[in-house]
Amino acid sequence: MEITFRKASANDSLVIAQLSSQLGYPAKENQIIERLIKILAQEDHIVYVAEYTGKVIGWVHAHARYLIESHPYIEIGGLIVDSHFRGQSIGKKLVNYCEDWAISLGFEEIRVRTNEKRLETLKFYDNIGFEHTKSQHVFKKVLSSKTLACK
Repeated sequence: MEITFRKASANDSLVIAQLSSQLGYPAKENQIIERLIKILAQEDHIVYVAEYTGKVIGWVHAHARYLIESHPYIEIGGLIVDSHFRGQSIGKKLVNYCEDWAISLGFEEIRVRTNEKRLETLKFYDNIGFEHTKSQHVFKKVLSSKTLACK
């Protein structure tokens, strides 16, 4: 089976949207196009896709993280391989492309966050050399025009 890997383009938005639904993040193609165009324009973001017979079967998005309290690092923002193609090292190869990209930019660390309920995902990252370093809770707050800093 000949799997090819390349950088993503805006033309990949429909299948990226379909694969995102498999990951549990449904989105419409126009939403993905808008996001992808912004991401692809950033030098410190990368999106790679895996293709089989001309069809995208997986993607990974990685980006630089600059924080005051730690050294800069690359973070994998999303990784999905079509359920029909899992277990064939496609995800590992997509991560390897991100690692090579990170090294080419001078980064020394790559991180990923995943839901603790995704047991297969936890095992996947462990198997490809990632070390579990901490658990955390994620909080969010939906903002509106009424949410102003000067209350």
